[in-house]
Amino acid sequence: MLTTAQIEHFRTFGFVALPGLLGQYAEALRHEVDVALRDAYAATYDERVIDGIGGHYLPMASVLTPVSSSLICDDPVLIDAAEQLLGASVLPAVPQGVLYFAEAGWHNDDGIGVSGVKFATYFEGLDAAHGALRFVPCSQHPDAERSLCAYQRAGHLEYPGVAVESSPGDVIAFDVHTFHASLGGRDRLAWAIEYLAEPGDEDERHRSLRWLADEFEQQYRGFDRERYPTWRDWLTAAPLHPRRAQVAERLRRSGALELPGAEIGR
Repeated sequence: MLTTAQIEHFRTFGFVALPGLLGQYAEALRHEVDVALRDAYAATYDERVIDGIGGHYLPMASVLTPVSSSLICDDPVLIDAAEQLLGASVLPAVPQGVLYFAEAGWHNDDGIGVSGVKFATYFEGLDAAHGALRFVPCSQHPDAERSLCAYQRAGHLEYPGVAVESSPGDVIAFDVHTFHASLGGRDRLAWAIEYLAEPGDEDERHRSLRWLADEFEQQYRGFDRERYPTWRDWLTAAPLHPRRAQVAERLRRSGALELPGAEIGR
């Protein structure tokens, strides 16, 4: 359970550090992400193409990634935190293992108006000079976002930001609208998952489905989608996990599982 102070920090400033939240999972998840990325990108693992937020990205809800799969909701540590932060039941996106290659410039993760939170963990200690996430406090609020986008369009590429240092096992939660960046880092191994507030009306459902559909876009990634599918393996095992079965039903009810690529990507 998150504290009231943590929830208020997230809702006010758009991000919050959650030290040690992964607990017993931290080392096993690090090993799983490293092995899966090396396997999936075996032929190109050592290539470093810097294009946007460059990196090797891999969906991690397959039979080959059981620790990651369990963290979606079988163990409620993250999904419960998401529901506390957003004040609503949630729909998970597929978790990703990532090897980031270089810096990430200022951006946010939503452009269509969904309500969501992203959890990110890094498997090495990061500080301000070496890839730690930076945030513009309060930038998740609509008026602030409009001003920041206008500032960026005017040619200003840097914002004053707050660096959140982290150690292995820590999790950083941030609103999908919060502007963030990572400066000075190279080859950072990470894992992340996003949760959207369950839509309350048809307009929210439409926007949520548009956002989730982007998560299934894998055709440019260069790995075997049959071995590393999106929801297929996770759904197959849902009857064995009561919490997973409930969340799978939420996804089904929302229409997310009818989207192109929901099973193995597209």
